[in-house]
Amino acid sequence: MTPTAFLRARRPGLRRPHGLALLLAAMLAASGCSSPQQVDTAASPTPASTLQAASTSPSAVPSSAVPETAPPATASPTPNAPSYPCGLVDPQCQSLAVAQVIGIPFTGQVPCAVTQPTGSNIAPASSGAAASGAVAAPSGTVTAYCSLLLDSFAPPAGKGLPVVVMIPGGPVPLGARGYLWGLARLLAWKGAVVFTADYRSGPQWGGGYPQTFADVACAIAYARDNAAKLGGDPSRVFLAAHSFGGFPGSVVALSRHDFGADEPACGAASASGRPDAFVGIAAVYGFDHVGADFLAQLLGGPRDAVPANWVATDVAALATAKGHPSPKVLLLAGSQDAVAPITTADEFAANLRAGGISVAVTSVEGATHDSILTDPATLAALTSLIGAPKP
Repeated sequence: MTPTAFLRARRPGLRRPHGLALLLAAMLAASGCSSPQQVDTAASPTPASTLQAASTSPSAVPSSAVPETAPPATASPTPNAPSYPCGLVDPQCQSLAVAQVIGIPFTGQVPCAVTQPTGSNIAPASSGAAASGAVAAPSGTVTAYCSLLLDSFAPPAGKGLPVVVMIPGGPVPLGARGYLWGLARLLAWKGAVVFTADYRSGPQWGGGYPQTFADVACAIAYARDNAAKLGGDPSRVFLAAHSFGGFPGSVVALSRHDFGADEPACGAASASGRPDAFVGIAAVYGFDHVGADFLAQLLGGPRDAVPANWVATDVAALATAKGHPSPKVLLLAGSQDAVAPITTADEFAANLRAGGISVAVTSVEGATHDSILTDPATLAALTSLIGAPKP
């Protein structure tokens, strides 16, 4: 779910499969200001409307300022999929075994659509702001405010279950998290409390530094605050990030700074926004795998203009910094992934090991950047890591 315009090719000649663009166009829907709704156990939620596929231009503005909930992905399972009682992608059946609530606000009103005047996408901070590491929201005109949304999936009865917060790739409009619902339901069916959360992944939706990272941390804090109500253990919160989500996700996991403090509108009271473990799924990590122009927009300016922002989001430096967090880390990569091949995970793993952080890298054989989400090996690796009991 990450437009290739924002990612650097790992090796010359590698190209992103065209199928992802079609999947993105079919699945994207805005979500931002709707109220939470309990999903009918007999069927999946039906969206009131859907958005057109987002432009891959960082300066694009979504055509609708108030997006709505998207349906779950319904891609075909891989040929070697085992015979689960509900199948790998059967939301109707899974809904009978999993209690789910779609569209829960986890922040107050935040900017979620920003018009960027031509030539002003990059907003260098003043020298004082750069020195303090604080940069205002991207320059431009705010055209909409909304509450960020997440969804919960949990077994009907449980206690002390592991908690997983899943974030999508990007940069994409709010509401794209729906493509994670299939894996979220399966994890919940296996015995976990799962949340799928939006975050502002690009400046045109109010993202940037520190907003993008603060959104992810706030989702973690909200899950920690509310997990016990669903049978989850707030002391065992795992962050699982797909594609571009691996960049903000790894920063939040490794930073000594709790980015949740940068989200004044966060709906969590005082819970930690740092995960207890981090899982990258076909993800990218660090500056080398994200386009330089987009990074400059996301971080508030070029490196020489806002050096503090770049230092604060450099995962290679964070992994070896004195006093850094040491979450357990699992990196999953598809053997047929041309966007985030296993060499990307290996590079990140080397940085983590240099900092004394426990990390495992797993190749999901035959999986592409997208099919890894429905591969039985991915589900098996996740349930093994989090210690979810079998149904």
